[in-house]
Amino acid sequence: MTKPIQVKGLTIGEGMPKICVPIMGKDLESLSREARKAKEAGADLVEWRADFFEKLSDTEAAEKALLDISRQLGETPLLFTIRTKEEGGNRQISTKDYVNLNLAAARTKKADLIDVELFRNEEEMTALIKELQKEGAVVVASTHDFEKTDDKETLKSRFLAMDRSGADILKMAVMPDEFEDVSALMLITNEMTKELTEKPVISMAMGSLGSISRIAGENFGSSVTFACVGQASAPGQFPIRELRTMMDALHEKNQK
Repeated sequence: MTKPIQVKGLTIGEGMPKICVPIMGKDLESLSREARKAKEAGADLVEWRADFFEKLSDTEAAEKALLDISRQLGETPLLFTIRTKEEGGNRQISTKDYVNLNLAAARTKKADLIDVELFRNEEEMTALIKELQKEGAVVVASTHDFEKTDDKETLKSRFLAMDRSGADILKMAVMPDEFEDVSALMLITNEMTKELTEKPVISMAMGSLGSISRIAGENFGSSVTFACVGQASAPGQFPIRELRTMMDALHEKNQK
């Protein structure tokens, strides 16, 4: 049974899945604009995809951007993410720089949640997770496969490894080749949340084939879904207003 996590005024792991909107501006001006739009559109939380930020390697510039985004969002929680090219992102980065930039973000106390790609190096990332938590950040251990969906046992083993890492939330995204892949991810997510972990789980199958996983998380245990305001950060994301309408309709059906 999932134990919900409170981040500012948001409860993750209870009730309807929360909607996260990524922002991907390359500079401070565009990030401020995107943060305002995400908040105005009703995002439950906002993800700063810092891998798109041109001055990410400049710690001072990155910290300034983080402070400005946090100010724009107010009480809306902020998820800080450096998505690497190895996991479908926009940044090639050394492990040393990845660790240092994530720690710098945590030390500003403005990144409420921080995404860590566990399988970059399990030992080093597990150590990073502990350090980020010492700084007060909620950590999302993540894994992304933009090419395929592994078999059920592999999906399960990756979830369990993320659980063992000590992270607060577990996230998995895969690319399905057939609907059976979507079904496998949903079944494993359901098993994780009911039997294998007390932590909130986030899962999604990408692309049009996996679109149901972005809508129906309440039915199989996924606690957060991702939507866009403008440019999508991954294949298959819905605009936030469309997604919320569909989720509300499904929620009403579930209550009957």
